[in-house]
Amino acid sequence: MFLVLTATLISSAKFLATMLPLFAVGVIVAEFLVALGWINRITWITRPLTSLGHLKKECGASFLTAFLSPAAGNAMLVRYHEAGLIGRRELLISAIVNTFPGIVMHWRTMLPVALPLIGVSGLIYYGLLVLVGLIKTVVALLMGRFFLEAGNPSFSEVCTEKVGTPSMSWELLVDSAKKSRKTIFRIICTTVPITLVMFLLINAGVFDHLNKGLAFLTAFVPLTPEALSIVAIRLGSNVGAFTVAGNLLYAGSITGRDVVLSLLIGNLLASGINLRYLVPYYFGIFGPGVGVRVLAVSTGLRVVVMIGLIGVLFKIWR
Repeated sequence: MFLVLTATLISSAKFLATMLPLFAVGVIVAEFLVALGWINRITWITRPLTSLGHLKKECGASFLTAFLSPAAGNAMLVRYHEAGLIGRRELLISAIVNTFPGIVMHWRTMLPVALPLIGVSGLIYYGLLVLVGLIKTVVALLMGRFFLEAGNPSFSEVCTEKVGTPSMSWELLVDSAKKSRKTIFRIICTTVPITLVMFLLINAGVFDHLNKGLAFLTAFVPLTPEALSIVAIRLGSNVGAFTVAGNLLYAGSITGRDVVLSLLIGNLLASGINLRYLVPYYFGIFGPGVGVRVLAVSTGLRVVVMIGLIGVLFKIWR
C-alpha cells in the first residue's frame, strides 16, 4: 500500500507540475487579451469557424491558443465564461472544437515513433485520426449553428468601441493576473483531488484490469490473429502497438491495411481507458458540472465518428 501511495503522489506531482502552470497561463492570457483589445486583431484567421458555429471571437482566440497548448486554450474559455463574455452553450461547443488542435499537434509525439516503425502506415493512421477530429469539429460547429443565435457582438468588440485599445504595460499584465486569481484557485482546488484519486486508481491496477476486460472484444473484430495482437497491445501501450506492428510488417505477416485498421480499433477500444487522464483534465479546467458534459459529448462524438470510419474502411479497403 505504501508503494502505491508513493507512486500516486509522484505521478500526481508530475502531472500537476505540467498542467497547472498551463491552466494559469491560459486564464491570465485570456484576461490580458481582452484588456488589450487584441481579440479583434488575431481572430480573423478563425472567422470561417466562428461564423459557421455562431461563436464569438473570444472562442476563436481560444482555438488558436489551443494549437500551442490545449490546456491554455480551454482555460481561456473558462475565464471568458466566468467573466460573462460567452454563454454555457458556447463554452461547451468551443471546448469540443478545441480538441481538434490537440489532435493535429499530436504528430509531435506520434510520427517520430510511428514512421520509423511502420512507415507510411503510421502517416495514414495519423491522417485518419485527424480526419476523425475534423469531422467531430464540424459536427460541433453545426451544433453551434443550430443552438446558438447569430449576430451577437463579442464582448471584445463592445469594449473596443467604447474605450479603444489600451497600450501594453506591465501594470496591465499584473492587473490581469490579479483578476484571474479566483479562477486559477478554483481550478487548482478541483484538479488536485481528482488527479490524486485517478492516479491512485491507476497505481492500484484498476485500469489494468479494465484493459484485460476489454481484450475479449478483439475476438469479434474481422482481422487476422496477428493484427488482433496489435489491437490488444494498443489497449495498454501506443508505442508497444507500433513496435509489434513494425515487426509483423517486416516479417510479412500482415499488410499495411491490417496495421492501420488494428490501430484504429485499438484506439477506439482505448477510449474508455483514456478517461484516467481526461477526467482530471476536463474536471480540473471546467469543474465537475461542465466537465462531465464536455467529456461525455466529446468522447461520444469521437466514438460514433470512429466507428463509422472503421466501418467504411472495412467496406472499401480490400
